[in-house]
Amino acid sequence: MVQIYAVNITDFPDESIPHLLSFVGEEKQLRLSAFYRREDCVRGLLADLLIRKIAAETFAVPVKNIRFGTNAYGKPSLQEPLDSLHYNLSHSGDWVVCITDDRAVGIDIEKKHAIDLQIARQFFAQEECEFIEAERDNERRQARFFTVWTAKESYIKAIGKGLSLPLHSFSTVREGTVEGWRVYDQEEWHFKTYVLDDEYTLTACAQNGQFCEQVEIVSLDTLLPYFLSFSQ
Repeated sequence: MVQIYAVNITDFPDESIPHLLSFVGEEKQLRLSAFYRREDCVRGLLADLLIRKIAAETFAVPVKNIRFGTNAYGKPSLQEPLDSLHYNLSHSGDWVVCITDDRAVGIDIEKKHAIDLQIARQFFAQEECEFIEAERDNERRQARFFTVWTAKESYIKAIGKGLSLPLHSFSTVREGTVEGWRVYDQEEWHFKTYVLDDEYTLTACAQNGQFCEQVEIVSLDTLLPYFLSFSQ
């Protein structure tokens, strides 16, 4: 079954950053440490720790033994022998989210904000534009934009080919909704949206159509002690 996890960064203790960074790879440590904004570092760090904890518990291996690789387009994955667990990460604002399954998956979360809807005409497929513009209320029209946007991003991330696939070349909307079954490039994909926070839009994409009913909220009180209990 497709599982989805989420962590809220609001109460993250900054003093724990140096210790927690010791659990990620050297290259990522440098990248995270280079962020100017504290929130960017925290989101990236928690994303890494979250998938490490999930993988460690799934395969009963130490968190520091987990290794990651990337494909030719930069999509990260777990290295053998843990590569049977497919995952994807996303973060925005106060939230970090992770999706896992034994088949390809993608996820995207975005904090909603006012946006020029002409962007849809520029980047989205015709059916998606019509879906957005059919809503007369501006706030709900903006919400539809982010539903389409996160769905497209989740599929792009699931196939792992980056932006080599033009956004307007496929439609996530079918029969007036983003959710449900689609066929792209002779492969079956499934979309599902989740309500995590009224200020955010969250959409998942997976080859497996069996989605969890709700997002599992992982508290910092659960996640951080898992790592802080280890000595450096």
